[in-house]
Amino acid sequence: MLRSITSFLYRVYQRQKSYRKGRRNTVYEIAHDANGMKVSWPTLENERSELTIEWRAVVSIFAFKRDLFAVDLICLCLNLNDDTAVEVAEDMNGWDGLVTKLPEYLVDCRRFEE
Repeated sequence: MLRSITSFLYRVYQRQKSYRKGRRNTVYEIAHDANGMKVSWPTLENERSELTIEWRAVVSIFAFKRDLFAVDLICLCLNLNDDTAVEVAEDMNGWDGLVTKLPEYLVDCRRFEE
């Protein structure tokens, strides 16, 4: 439990740090197929960076809502078998296609409407 909390707090710290230093309004793109998912974004040097995840590495997934004061942001957290986690959000390009296809990719994954 302590490990999960520490990991979560570290991710929050890293996100805040990158938000202060990096680009605001960065456009993230989600691509996916039956083998896995790729999240890509532009770097500060105007190159592309990406993170690739294979579906077989996903241990669990949960949905949550992030309160952004004026609006709420729906997010998914994918916990991986190497004790890391990846968060994707509804404001990323490709979100709709991903949440529609997740039940096909992951066993026992509920439909987004549920």
